[in-house]
Amino acid sequence: MMKILIAEDALVSRRLLERHLQAWGHEVVAAKDGAEAWRLFGTDVFPIVISDWMMPEMDGPELVRRIRASEQPGYVYIILLTAKSETEDLVAGMEAGADDFMGKPFERDELRVRLRAGERIIQLEQTLARQNRELRETQAALIQSEKLASLGQLAAGVAHEINNPLAYVTNNVEVLRRDMQAAMDVLNTYRKGCDRLANLTHDLIAEAVRMEEAIDLPYIQENFGRDFEASLQGLQRVRDIVSNLRDFARLDEADFKAVDLNMALTSTIEITRYELRSKEIQLHTEFQELPHALCHPSKLNQVFLNLLMNAIQASAVGGVITLRTRGLPEDRVEVEVEDHGQGISAEHLPHLFEPFFTTKPVGQGMGLGLSVSYGIVRDHGGTIEVESTPGGGSRFRVRLGVGRKERGEER
Repeated sequence: MMKILIAEDALVSRRLLERHLQAWGHEVVAAKDGAEAWRLFGTDVFPIVISDWMMPEMDGPELVRRIRASEQPGYVYIILLTAKSETEDLVAGMEAGADDFMGKPFERDELRVRLRAGERIIQLEQTLARQNRELRETQAALIQSEKLASLGQLAAGVAHEINNPLAYVTNNVEVLRRDMQAAMDVLNTYRKGCDRLANLTHDLIAEAVRMEEAIDLPYIQENFGRDFEASLQGLQRVRDIVSNLRDFARLDEADFKAVDLNMALTSTIEITRYELRSKEIQLHTEFQELPHALCHPSKLNQVFLNLLMNAIQASAVGGVITLRTRGLPEDRVEVEVEDHGQGISAEHLPHLFEPFFTTKPVGQGMGLGLSVSYGIVRDHGGTIEVESTPGGGSRFRVRLGVGRKERGEER
């Protein structure tokens, strides 16, 4: 049954409408004029509106125009009650946005038939809206899958192209460090005889001393070992970045697998390290020991990346982000991503997980990240929710079961 708004200034007609509609199982809200009906319309969702044409303060056509200009979700089916029968009056009502007309005084059976027609149209609109939403979700998932596949191919390509020269350079630096140490040992042995050699080849020793001073040989001897060590650490850091990128994409893991979510989050953090540094964001981790969760690793990593990137983008320079994990009863785990950024307005919260919905400026996002994340978590048998207040930051919470039975992957 439908929730119906009535706008009728005549008390007898209003009560009669209420009685018929309630007898047919509808929930009815009645207003004594157009102005009151417009105020009530903004407080709830009314799929059907029945309005008299002639009313004080605001007439029926004006109420219709305001309803059509509103942003209420879903289609509103509007029936105008009128004693007018001239063609130009009916055209004016249709142009205002009315769907149907009934003459006054109205007939009970005619009202029932016209309501049924309205219900069919509303149900059709709802079906089309649901299909359109499902289509957009499918399109979003496909786009995101393509992005993930591209990331995986990039990771594989980067690993292949970098690892070989990286191994070559690392090996050479190791050899240079060994040979440099040997050369320094030889040099120190020669220097032990400098005083004696100065009596025999004074000019040669003077030239050697001049060269030592020019290159600051004591400084080189003191620091060359540290310089080589720092270089090797830098090369190892490059190796770690490539490894983290491959771990994040997990190209070789197309099926569900038992995964340590703490390790998955650590890998995701490494992927976002540049963004964290560029905004000087402090990242706090509060990881509890968790049982391994059966999941699709690359897809779940995509969820964590989306949530962490959103937190970074919402945070001011020098902000704080906290990642938490904890175990829950009934073999479930929870992951939280909390920022202290600008927060999300109440009007945007209901649309946050809709495909292509975004509050970012044009060119800074397609509005796919959260909708795809929602779909991935849902397909894993889990839930994703958000708490946020404008100016008070946001907290996204993902809850997952750790067992295959809760995944629903046999669907």
